Amino acid sequence: MRLIKSLFTFLLVIALLLLGIWFTLRNQAQVPLDLLFIQLPDNSLALWLILSLITGALVGLLLLLPWLTGCKAHSMKLERQLKQQQKELHQLRTLSLKSPE
Repeated sequence: MRLIKSLFTFLLVIALLLLGIWFTLRNQAQVPLDLLFIQLPDNSLALWLILSLITGALVGLLLLLPWLTGCKAHSMKLERQLKQQQKELHQLRTLSLKSPE
């Protein structure tokens, strides 16, 4: 099963690389980019599109970061509570096993 997963991953990476190369070759037109305040030099359309995709992904990750840290903190709090309750349960079970003398 591990071999099939590795082979599938390898084929997927190769397919994405080929798709990226094909996309780059099909979009060679030189395009200037005007960002309202900054005029960037002419570059290929593929470069501008790929850079915008990467920038959008990074901005999305940065915007998700506070939510992810909150989820992680909540998860750690729940884990601490679970450990405490397991400890109390273990104490109660051992306490009931002892006979009063």
